[in-house]
Amino acid sequence: MEGLSLVFCALFVVTLFDFAYTTRAGFLSQEYTNTPPTTPYTHVTFCEIVPFHKKSSQPAWEDQCQEWREKMSELGLPLPCCIWLKVLSQEWREKMSELGQRMAHAKVGLVYFVHGTFAGDDPFGIVHVIRNAYPKLSSKLKKANDYIKRRTDAVLADKGNYLPEYVELFEKAIGGNIPCERFIWSSENHHWGRLKEAIKFAENLAANIKEKNLSRGERILLIGHSHAGQLFALLTNFLARSQGVHELLKVLVLRGVDVAQFDKALAVIREIQLDIVTFGTPPRYSWGKGNYRLLNIINHRGHGYLGGCMKGFLRTKDGDYVQQWGIAGTDIPALADNGLNKQLDQYLGTGFNINIWLKNIRARMRVPHYGETILVDYKNASLFFPNCTKTLFGHGVYTKFEKMLFNTQLIANTWYRKL
Repeated sequence: MEGLSLVFCALFVVTLFDFAYTTRAGFLSQEYTNTPPTTPYTHVTFCEIVPFHKKSSQPAWEDQCQEWREKMSELGLPLPCCIWLKVLSQEWREKMSELGQRMAHAKVGLVYFVHGTFAGDDPFGIVHVIRNAYPKLSSKLKKANDYIKRRTDAVLADKGNYLPEYVELFEKAIGGNIPCERFIWSSENHHWGRLKEAIKFAENLAANIKEKNLSRGERILLIGHSHAGQLFALLTNFLARSQGVHELLKVLVLRGVDVAQFDKALAVIREIQLDIVTFGTPPRYSWGKGNYRLLNIINHRGHGYLGGCMKGFLRTKDGDYVQQWGIAGTDIPALADNGLNKQLDQYLGTGFNINIWLKNIRARMRVPHYGETILVDYKNASLFFPNCTKTLFGHGVYTKFEKMLFNTQLIANTWYRKL
């Protein structure tokens, strides 16, 4: 009876919230069109601004670092940042330091790196199912989550994945004065998997804001790869009290989420300016209106605004095929919660439906309907031979160590003016 009373109390709280959560923006999946984008976009070609590594270390630096990483991974430890610093060029470090000064001058007080789907600590929801069945095993299952993420890091390295040493290197390279965090989530590829992790992300973000005493006027830079962008989109809708949020809150209550605590976290986040950067995020959810800026960076070939054709995907001919194809209809059915995901379809758009997906991809939509977009030719296409596994179909390039400076320069040139 006590548990039932708590649910009724929570539903009452949600009902009270309904008076505040007004209709401001549609909380649905983005529409897929092949018409000219209504949001600004530009074309850029990747170039190495300065040498990434010292000339003396150039031939073998990547192989050596991979060997060290594997040894450290066996011990459950990341590769020490000092090892990376030994092979980096002085010019690279100076450029990154300069960008860090620009970020600090713009009052960036915290940077988050968030990985995408299948790069997390429970990509298929197996641990989640066991935890629900056997709640007493939660503490032991945390070790399972940690193990899965360590193995994922060992396999993917910096290809479509933010390594702990990547985040540590970024923090040190920009001066060491702006703390950088890596948020790890399950990375399940369905509505509920993303929704519940968006709640965790909001609470983690709010806790960090309090811990680091960030105040009004300061900025937080959120950098997300792939479907991490969906977590950010969900967050902006909750922050904006968008249409449909009230219904989602009801779902959260019935799943045991403390919505009153969640609303307190949102109140903390609303005091801060969010600068959101997505790398290769497929257009799925709409974005709420609010105190944030949005920059989409997408691997793209050519001077047009449409994505590529299927015949070129083996050679990564047209850029990021995952960003183009990972749209509504591509969710993977969960081990549990499929009924819940069906319910969420009416608010978040189609989750799993091959027929709808086939219809959607015909539009070849590349540029999202929200934010500003930079279409970057990262030059990872192959002229003759298939290289799609090496490039993760054009989706793995953004998180590579040697792309760090170029990507940071894009962000700084867009938002953080030169001193």
